[in-house]
Amino acid sequence: MTRGSDVSTAPRSRRWRPITAIIAVLVVLGGLTAVAYFTPLMSVRSVDVTGTRTVDTNEVLRVAQVPEGRPLLRVDTAAIAQRVSSLPAVESVNVSVGYPSTVTVAVVERTPLVTVPRDGKIGVMDRLGMVYLTFDDAKALPKDLRALPTLKMENPAASNPTTKAALTVIEDLPDWLRANVTAVTAESPSGISLTLKSGRTAVWGDAERTDDKAEALRHLLTVKGTEYNVSSPEFASVR
Repeated sequence: MTRGSDVSTAPRSRRWRPITAIIAVLVVLGGLTAVAYFTPLMSVRSVDVTGTRTVDTNEVLRVAQVPEGRPLLRVDTAAIAQRVSSLPAVESVNVSVGYPSTVTVAVVERTPLVTVPRDGKIGVMDRLGMVYLTFDDAKALPKDLRALPTLKMENPAASNPTTKAALTVIEDLPDWLRANVTAVTAESPSGISLTLKSGRTAVWGDAERTDDKAEALRHLLTVKGTEYNVSSPEFASVR
């Protein structure tokens, strides 16, 4: 009878083994989650800020208000990103956590492209058409912004197609040409012209075929003239 009892209980014991293993795993995972969520073992001990060039890292840390000592699982990364995004020169922010104890704030700064008149002052506009800095006059501009060309048009704005076209032209220019542009005049998305340091004008047209137009202009500038029309680079002309 003893042998018969052993035979009948063995299969039943084997059936319970997987269930017991699953329960054990769940208990371990629950314990690890509790450790990560409620204890200081995986809490904020350091904050890394990346991507800053002109924005003060200490200012980013001040605005971010990352809660030191808080468990990483309880850190509100979206709220931190929103606070850092309030800095005028910040275009976008990504906040992530890295175990065991680091929060990383990755900043993408705005790219200044042009200056624009703004209520009697000078505004700095980025590649997206956002005016994010304002100065009393040209003398107040920081040294690294004084070389920016001036955008001359009515009511420049991020949603304005003419503004978008003008900014695209400036952003896509080769370095040698961008460094020689003092002003961009935009009457329409296809009516853009550039004023050069020499005082000469390049009639650019629309924002297409920038490389071809720049190459045509490079050759034309060896010819004496005041206006260089490269809106159709195959038929570029000088006046």
